[in-house]
Amino acid sequence: MEMNINQLPEECISQVISLTTPRDACVSSAVSFAFRSAADSDATWERFLPSDYSSFLSQSVDPVVYASKKELYFRLCHHPLLIDRGLKSFGLEKSSGAKCFMLSARALNIAWGRDLRYWNWISLPNSRFSECAKHKEVCWLEFGGKIDRRILTANTAYAAYLVFKLTDNGRNLRNQIQTTKITLAGVIVSEHSVCVDHGDMEMGDDVRLPRERQDGWLEVELGEFDSGEGIDGEVDMSFLGIKGGNWKNGLIVQGIEVRPKH
Repeated sequence: MEMNINQLPEECISQVISLTTPRDACVSSAVSFAFRSAADSDATWERFLPSDYSSFLSQSVDPVVYASKKELYFRLCHHPLLIDRGLKSFGLEKSSGAKCFMLSARALNIAWGRDLRYWNWISLPNSRFSECAKHKEVCWLEFGGKIDRRILTANTAYAAYLVFKLTDNGRNLRNQIQTTKITLAGVIVSEHSVCVDHGDMEMGDDVRLPRERQDGWLEVELGEFDSGEGIDGEVDMSFLGIKGGNWKNGLIVQGIEVRPKH
């Protein structure tokens, strides 16, 4: 006796779909009414959401309203939540559901960042956070941030990105090389040369250059690391631009984003 797969209980179809990917779940909803019902169910999307997602919802600056777990999933993909008193954001990578975070400029350790002779704190309408750090005049350009590896999606290749803008009248950043490091438990796991403002000058293949994001900001990759398997310890991400000792300005820092590397 043959059995039509659409006659299976919804929970069975949901269990099978949840073993695929969010993208596959969306595609499978076109197979039949039974598949659509299972693919859109809270049971399916609960499994795609991180197991600790409710702890981040509870930290959200604003209440999170959603009609279904599927709606919540895509809400977190497209509109990250502000958490930790607005100092960080939490979201999901759309294709996999892996957790993404951004540390605001206020959450970073910026050398002389609280001294208004060297840095200003400004609000920009297209920033995720209420304040950005505007590089005023320094010869020692150094900042970085830390994130606990345990809150990341386990066994995932991550990368850290500086999210920034350049002012029109910046000085002594053009064609200058900066260095970046990613450190785990005191051990350097990634170290690179970057240039946040390369103009039209050709750079070597070993120098990482910025690219424009969909939100209009620029980003440059600081380095990569593996999240491990729920291992305790902090990921330390740093940016250093001190070569030449020249006074420089023109950098606006929104924050450092940590997301899965593709």
